[in-house]
Amino acid sequence: MTDDDLARQLFARTGSGKSSAKRNRGTRAQYSTAGNDERDPLAVQEVLSRWIRDQGVAAEVGTGSVLARWAEIVGTDVAERVVPDGVHEKDGQRELWLRAESTAWATQVRLLSPQILGRIRQLLGSGVVDSIVVRGPAPPRGAAGPRRVPGRGPRDTYG
Repeated sequence: MTDDDLARQLFARTGSGKSSAKRNRGTRAQYSTAGNDERDPLAVQEVLSRWIRDQGVAAEVGTGSVLARWAEIVGTDVAERVVPDGVHEKDGQRELWLRAESTAWATQVRLLSPQILGRIRQLLGSGVVDSIVVRGPAPPRGAAGPRRVPGRGPRDTYG
């Protein structure tokens, strides 16, 4: 047996002599078809939506959307007088904290909170915000001045 014959036998045993059509039998086609294929390009919005869902950060993204789209959610009149202070998690519930410019606006927004929650769910989906906490205007700070007495002031007599 010559070296050429031995090489042919080894080549035949390994299956390397099969045609490329036989080798690819049972595997996926190497070209795209007219139908949808997982190799087809996707829209950026679909890629981001999948990534947000897979990473489990949908609630955090929704929280940012509430703050960014506040005027769209409640309207410009309310948005000028009531601003979101953030979304805070308490006992597994997400609370949207709002700060009103007056106690009258705080009362009005407390009455409107079911409608605001419904609008948030309509625009951003459920699970973004579970409840709303409305606070009135912040009390004035006792800023330091030239005639200020150090210490807690009149609050210390109330315990």
